Amino acid sequence: MFKKPPQPDSYPRESYAWYVIGILFLVTVLSQMDRQLPTLLVGPIRAEFGISDTAFSILQGYAFAIVYTLAGIPLGRLVDRSHRRNMILIGLVFWSVMTICSGLAQTYWQLFAARMGIGVGEAVLAPAAYSMIADYVRPHRRGRALALYYMSIGIGSGASLFIGGLVLQSLPPEGLSLPFLGQMDNWRWMFLFAGAPGILVAVLLFSVREPRRQETRSADKGAASQPSIAEVLAYLKAHRATFSRVLIYPSILAIIGYGSLAWAPALMQRRFAMPTSDAAVIIGVLIAVCGTIGTLISGWLSDYWHRKQAPAARFRVTLVGQVILLPTVSIWALMPHPYLSCALLGLSLIGLAIAQTAAPPAIQEVAPNRMRGQLIAIYLLFGGLLGIGLGPTLVAVITDYVFADESMLHWSIALSAAPVSLLGLWLCWSGQKPYAQTRLQLVGENADSA
Repeated sequence: MFKKPPQPDSYPRESYAWYVIGILFLVTVLSQMDRQLPTLLVGPIRAEFGISDTAFSILQGYAFAIVYTLAGIPLGRLVDRSHRRNMILIGLVFWSVMTICSGLAQTYWQLFAARMGIGVGEAVLAPAAYSMIADYVRPHRRGRALALYYMSIGIGSGASLFIGGLVLQSLPPEGLSLPFLGQMDNWRWMFLFAGAPGILVAVLLFSVREPRRQETRSADKGAASQPSIAEVLAYLKAHRATFSRVLIYPSILAIIGYGSLAWAPALMQRRFAMPTSDAAVIIGVLIAVCGTIGTLISGWLSDYWHRKQAPAARFRVTLVGQVILLPTVSIWALMPHPYLSCALLGLSLIGLAIAQTAAPPAIQEVAPNRMRGQLIAIYLLFGGLLGIGLGPTLVAVITDYVFADESMLHWSIALSAAPVSLLGLWLCWSGQKPYAQTRLQLVGENADSA
């Protein structure tokens, strides 16, 4: 017979919980800056190593995504039974060092290996952070808490371009010298600037305490309760109508997001002759501002519908984002004027943020506590392989092998986004009813075990 689950007063102090979310927010901003930086450096990296758009897209996408996603599964299992703060600390230091090493790479394959190292380090962050926040924040506030944390992704991506663009503008064209290493090109300095802050921020993580795991039945406590892969797969199979939607739709949206944003600065340079550093500042502001707006809307709607006990409350939010995303994501790159193009890109980013931000709380709502880390890792697996990896590469392949003309990049972005956005809308629409049924069943099981 199960004991009564922990009561609300077992949660940490609310002010401290928000402090921890703030620290995790900062760490995630740094991770996004390190991850997205190559987007700003398409031209110089291509010139340095003599590579095509497709080769660059693999460097930006799959070099990071493959190890990020594959490492996420075993690390997700560790998250469900290990000290999550320490895992984040080690990961932060490792990916920061790998970012610095990216700036020291002398060959394409050395840079490829450094990008893989960044993926290994960052693989632990999201499963551990989402799991910790769920144990710091009471259920009725989780939508907003997770949404505020999720803002770090948009702000980090935007900051990578915005700050990177400003730094690039301030560096002399010939680069700078470094003791023992000599003269270094600007693109190398950008990696050094991006990696160094992570070493300093790692110190702040020592002020974060490992939270008590909440909403856990007494029979599920302890290392022995770690669910096997077979148990996780059995749970997914039993609720396949739900998880085939809630785990897959974010990766469909990630194809659009990573595909568009990885090439947006290059598009502005090729189509409108806008300097890359200027384009980076504009697009960086768009990502940060529009991503924040969409994230806040998503968190507010999620908690509002949850309080109203609406069916599939957390998952319903995705439909709002899809309605905004669908008419804008396929045409922004085709606009004849750069600022009109940026305006439509901003609208699509709001829709994308609303739908994407809904994913972590939606998964948390239908995941048993002891499986949360692993289910988030599976969500990241699909998002990494399809979004981070395929998104930039799909655009590049269309440019290199369909049009064979880099000036057709705008059509490559449009043709890759249109069918994918329709598929994403169908997944979110068709998943509403099965999601509601899974949620009701999980609530009933928790009530029976009380």
